[in-house]
Amino acid sequence: MKRMLAVGFGGMAGSLLRAWIYAAVPGTVSLWVINIIGSFLIGFAVMKLSGKSAELRLFISTGLLGSFTTFSAFSNDWFRALESSAAAGIVYGLAMTVAAVAAAAAGLWLGRKGVKE
Repeated sequence: MKRMLAVGFGGMAGSLLRAWIYAAVPGTVSLWVINIIGSFLIGFAVMKLSGKSAELRLFISTGLLGSFTTFSAFSNDWFRALESSAAAGIVYGLAMTVAAVAAAAAGLWLGRKGVKE
């Protein structure tokens, strides 16, 4: 039950944070900001939280950052881009995916610094 509550409360906080960024950052830039920052933080959290409690890891990674980042909004934007132009849709989808994976890799790399192996 503690783990479910950790995910739930983290999810509430993450979705509220995402809504705040949508309100503060105009247009589709907000989705890029959210997904790139969120991907970076997920990578970072994987390294920094490895020895912590399952509840804390679930609160931050699955709850907070999982609800902060948004694959559904990305998919919606991607399909709209595909409808206007197949090339634009492909470029958009690849660019967002590469940027998010690169951000997660950077988070992992930075998170590894100072972690004793």
